[in-house]
Amino acid sequence: MSEKSVAKSTAVMSVATLISRFTGLVRTWAMAFALGNTVITSAYQIANNMPNALYDLVAGGILAAAFIPIFMLEKERAGEQGGADFANNMLNIVIVLLGGLSLLASIFAPAVIATQTFTVGEQDVVTQYAIDLFRIFAFQILFYGIGSIFTGILNANREFFLPALAPALNNVCCIISFFAYVPLYGVDPQLALVVLGVGVTVGVAVQFLVQIPSLAKINFKYRFYINLKDPALKEALRIAVPTVIYIAGTLVALTCRNAFSLNAGEDGPSALGYAWIWFQLPYGVVAVSLSSALFTEMSEAAARNDTRTLREHVRTGISNTLLLIVPLAGLLCVLSVPTMSLFQAGAFNSDDVYDIALLLSAWVISLPAYSVVMFLYRTYASLRQFMFFALLSVGLEVVECVLYGVLCSIPQVGLLGVPLAELFYTMAMAVVLMIHLRGRIGDFGIRGIVSSGARVLLATVVGCVVVWALQELLVEGEGMLYGFLSLVGYGLVGLVIIFVLCAVLKVPEMSFLVGLKDRFLKR
Repeated sequence: MSEKSVAKSTAVMSVATLISRFTGLVRTWAMAFALGNTVITSAYQIANNMPNALYDLVAGGILAAAFIPIFMLEKERAGEQGGADFANNMLNIVIVLLGGLSLLASIFAPAVIATQTFTVGEQDVVTQYAIDLFRIFAFQILFYGIGSIFTGILNANREFFLPALAPALNNVCCIISFFAYVPLYGVDPQLALVVLGVGVTVGVAVQFLVQIPSLAKINFKYRFYINLKDPALKEALRIAVPTVIYIAGTLVALTCRNAFSLNAGEDGPSALGYAWIWFQLPYGVVAVSLSSALFTEMSEAAARNDTRTLREHVRTGISNTLLLIVPLAGLLCVLSVPTMSLFQAGAFNSDDVYDIALLLSAWVISLPAYSVVMFLYRTYASLRQFMFFALLSVGLEVVECVLYGVLCSIPQVGLLGVPLAELFYTMAMAVVLMIHLRGRIGDFGIRGIVSSGARVLLATVVGCVVVWALQELLVEGEGMLYGFLSLVGYGLVGLVIIFVLCAVLKVPEMSFLVGLKDRFLKR
């Protein structure tokens, strides 16, 4: 795939993802309005994270890391029918396996939630609320599995728009549920909680079932077909073993993050959830779109043993990720207060704005390294050789969990211990993985990546200093309108300065950005 084609696919997904992320922000605003930064929000965050975590542990690894590479390999070996057989086999196994897991998780909800709240105990109010919500949320596990197969088939056929847009429908369902919660809570708090749980779960189902028309468009035909002896399934499981190790380590780290954040206060998971929404936004809009487009191409290159093309995709992927993410991370850091002011309504007050803004400022420092690590995750998955990535991650996550426990228990640090621990993890992962990958596929231009990244960082520092100075000179405000105007005004000024400086400093990846901009505006 040429750079223009990658830019086109990235632009297509970025447009759809931007719509989805915008509705996601409205969803978070609705949550802030309805729940605030309270113990109920913490319970919601804990319960809503668990379906994703359990899905990832049981099936997410094999589907995220192995489905597209094996699907492409089967199409290369046996044509379209070979790919369709593999997809149907995986889909039916997922339905049976995850359907049973969803039911068991709902029944044994207290045991599941106990893994996240062991620092406060079973009788704590946050634990009880989380159990009630998770009994309903557990059925999201099945829909995540079905949806991953649907999205994998579409992406492998270079259909990116609808899978990236579908989360917007999920968000709409959640927004309706939050607004329904507010009047119901005054009448019947338990009924309000049930309505919230059902609405959020229906949203997950809608997000993936809406992709069925696109599957029909590419002539994918469903049939009930299970073959546990399929060599392609065995190959996928071989790839999945290290992926499951990685996911298990990530789940333990998430557990420790939730539990130790409660040491800093009962609103710990709630504050982390609000900050995480903004931390993920730049990555989710641009970096995921880029890595998704390149994942298909890297998988195809690996299936053909085309190492030269693979190295080029890795180089451009990392360099373009840094060009897109470093400026956005820097601006989020200096604009954290106006960013969090967007949620200042209803139960979300000005104290919440400043507390979570400080958390966000510290967290986004690790965003560029996080984005690179997630790109390398897909790179190792496309190679169908994931063990080193998994073992390195688990080893560093042990240190990360220790840091969570130590730092969050220090009163002067509190919740800031979470971003500090994750900065260590992401930086160490990015450096070691790039060095190891060079040994596996040959030199993919690390020096050029570092040189280009340093120039982008320099431009970003200058742009952020200007934005910070403007905020200090002009009148400070508060509230949603102030937050919106500040983000648009200061953000545009910062981006213009940064990218003009990148052009002056002759950052090579600016040609990709120009192509992406043209495709984006065309869309």
